[in-house]
Amino acid sequence: MTVYRPALASLWLTIILLTSSCALNTVRVSSGEEIESETVQLQESQLLDVGVLLFEEGEITEQQKQESIHEDIRAAEARYMAYHLKETLQRASGWGAIRVLPAASHIADVVVRSTIITSNGEKLLLEAHVSDSTGSLWFEKKYTAELVELDYFEIDPGNDVYQHVYNRVANDIYRHRKKLTDRQLIRIRNTSELRYAASISPDPFSDYLVWEQGGQVNVARLPARQDPMLQRVRKIREREFLFVDTINEYYANFHSVMYRPYTNWRKYYLLEVRQKRAIERRATRTKLAAAAVTLVGLLRDAPGLVTTGAMLYKDGLDIGKEARIHDDAIRELGDSLKTEVRPMVLDIQGRTVEITGTIEEQYRKWRALLREIYLNETGLAQDESAPDSI
Repeated sequence: MTVYRPALASLWLTIILLTSSCALNTVRVSSGEEIESETVQLQESQLLDVGVLLFEEGEITEQQKQESIHEDIRAAEARYMAYHLKETLQRASGWGAIRVLPAASHIADVVVRSTIITSNGEKLLLEAHVSDSTGSLWFEKKYTAELVELDYFEIDPGNDVYQHVYNRVANDIYRHRKKLTDRQLIRIRNTSELRYAASISPDPFSDYLVWEQGGQVNVARLPARQDPMLQRVRKIREREFLFVDTINEYYANFHSVMYRPYTNWRKYYLLEVRQKRAIERRATRTKLAAAAVTLVGLLRDAPGLVTTGAMLYKDGLDIGKEARIHDDAIRELGDSLKTEVRPMVLDIQGRTVEITGTIEEQYRKWRALLREIYLNETGLAQDESAPDSI
């Protein structure tokens, strides 16, 4: 007479070993850095406007693609992160206007350029490059952090799960500004205005600036305060301020819509990636175990084992299903960035102008229109070699 019990016990032990996950040791990153804020009221001449450029999307490696990091997701992140950094900077006083910029422009005194190197629910690696209108590099620095599951249950309302990274970037910018004298702050503001003027009309405003070999820009002299051409440039610049503010309303809405699915996507990504290798083995082993259980059930004429085998197989197929739902939501948001947004209809000096395209295309067309308006008002010839921003 054959005894089956030891064989069945051995089979169940094998199944347990096949389907169990490996434990991972994780060192949690401290998230204690808070935003530093100005404690005294600054005069307007001391306030610098900040432009946060849309983050560079960086190169997506083959390994990242295999981990569900797609171009659509990265494109969405580039806008989400830029706006979230803007919001973080706004929590500290001591700045003028802080705007997300679709492209570099000297409507800002300080420009923040950031590149996404790695971004997922487990790790964030950014590189930030901060400079001012004089060409002075404030700093270039990489910021990184790793998360554990518990971090996703301790997010304050409105904060990002990587909020401490944004805080560190904002604090580094603030600390550098604190080192500047009033004279340096005024110089930066004057340089911004003149560089903007030169981007609209190189002749005559380029003559007020001197470019050094190292990329530094100095003000040779200032135009008269009531210079009529400078007054026109200031009006053009104010129009760009207003247009960019409208664009920022779009980015604010995008950030709001993306916040929840993006947080969930990263959370489920972490849950998956923490066990990525184990899950792959588990999925395969679960199916193998299911096949083994089913086979034994059939051989032993045990219907219960056949049912258990089917359930194990289903579990193997269901792993990661929740993560894929949020993956699809983020990819859809990213894909939407390629489509045209609602046209902007503007009244320019009694003339109705409709600007179409994506939000970034509309900004580019608007800047070209501003230059055209200025040239028409002044009667100056179009300089085809003039860049959008110099």
